[in-house]
Amino acid sequence: MNYSFDRKKIVTILFALAFLLLLLNVIIPRIFKSSVDKNESKEIYSDEINRKFLSDVQGFGIRDEWILKQKPNKNPGDSLKYYYEVNVPVDLPIALILNDVDNSFGKGEIEYSSKEIRPKESKIKDSRLNRATVLVLRSGGFEKLKAEFVYNPAIQRTSNSVGFLVSGFSSPDTVLQYELINSPENFLAVLIPSKDALEKIKRLKARDKDYALLLNDDISDLDYKFNSSYSIDRLKISVRSVLGDFPNAAAYLYDGKSSFASSSIFQLVKKEFDKRKIRFLDINRFDLIDERGTPLNISFELVLNQSEENKTELIYISDENYNKLKPEIIKYRKTGYKFINPYTSITDFK
Repeated sequence: MNYSFDRKKIVTILFALAFLLLLLNVIIPRIFKSSVDKNESKEIYSDEINRKFLSDVQGFGIRDEWILKQKPNKNPGDSLKYYYEVNVPVDLPIALILNDVDNSFGKGEIEYSSKEIRPKESKIKDSRLNRATVLVLRSGGFEKLKAEFVYNPAIQRTSNSVGFLVSGFSSPDTVLQYELINSPENFLAVLIPSKDALEKIKRLKARDKDYALLLNDDISDLDYKFNSSYSIDRLKISVRSVLGDFPNAAAYLYDGKSSFASSSIFQLVKKEFDKRKIRFLDINRFDLIDERGTPLNISFELVLNQSEENKTELIYISDENYNKLKPEIIKYRKTGYKFINPYTSITDFK
């Protein structure tokens, strides 16, 4: 049986099928995405939005008296329940607060919008700060919370500073040491004098980190060792070796409760530092947070709560505990605490 084919008709049909497949490829994903978005979007109550909002704002050290509740201009049927004016210290970028508020909600829970406006009244001359930001949070298509953030030069968060002296760097190289040396955090690395310490100091300096030197009974390198059987001249040689090989130490330390400090040679060693007008500091003058006997986070909170206004608190801590404190450091940094390199503070330490 013979079949006759109309080539033109076949080409037309194939072209139509190709076009239909292309069209379906565009439409179906959009229909599916719309369905997914609709399922993911959900309305949450105004009280829950308000609770999260206040928690985020207060997490930056914003005090209750700086958060002023306003009465919304509501018309019948309006959904807005919470309206605030938030006074912000000039050292805190409003954008940081807004970013935390946005990130505290799950996908599809809120619709977030913000815009900058000029405040009606402002005492700030700096054009970068002479502005306000209005934040609106919606859920389920309804406006739930509105807040106006305004810079206020008359208010200030805590201005306390904290500096860490981190021990443990005299032990053999560890992964933790590598991470701390390469981290952006500021601290003084505490080392015991040795040839190995000289190599570690090179790595610390390459990362713009300073170090302090601890003299004690654990010194094994003969060039720097202090032994009660040594003659006076031999002890002086050890002092000169320490000062000559480690001239850039931020501080020279000892433990006043150690056998080294109670030995017969200690006063001679200290005299060598004194006559050179080099400070020789007892670590017990710092806060030995490892020895407080309470959980680390509670000990840290106590140190900060007991610190004096506008004073730098110096904390002596092991490398392991310093690493464990990182989440607490992040939390308190948000509230206004400054975590600094103790170099200057230890130089002026009284």
